[in-house]
Amino acid sequence: MPKYKVLVIDDEYSLLRLVQMLLTRKGYEVSVALSSQDGRNHLLKNGATDAIVLDLMMPKESGFAFLEWKDLQSEEIKKIPVIIDTAKNLKEEELSFLAPRCARIVLKEMNFTENLTAQIDAIFKDKPAAAPS
Repeated sequence: MPKYKVLVIDDEYSLLRLVQMLLTRKGYEVSVALSSQDGRNHLLKNGATDAIVLDLMMPKESGFAFLEWKDLQSEEIKKIPVIIDTAKNLKEEELSFLAPRCARIVLKEMNFTENLTAQIDAIFKDKPAAAPS
């Protein structure tokens, strides 16, 4: 499997590390950020990644605000697929906002980690191999 780069943005440290560990074991190159601001800084400093896993409910700045910021960035950053991971019961207007901005939505519930890794694998299933780092 090619080594795709995944940025995980979540304020819940233990879940962030668990997802990092699981994805690393599956062969992904994983970067982590504990806030939307840290995620933005990572992208601006290191350039685009192959996918972003984004929590919606974070203190200071939500995942929604991160997506609004992403909409205003270069094409390289705008085109990065986003997988939302959330425990939030999403309203219709929130789903309408998310629909054009994310590839998948994974609820933080039973079997969350299995569902999340399956969704990440699905994004890369038909994607050409990433260039070696």
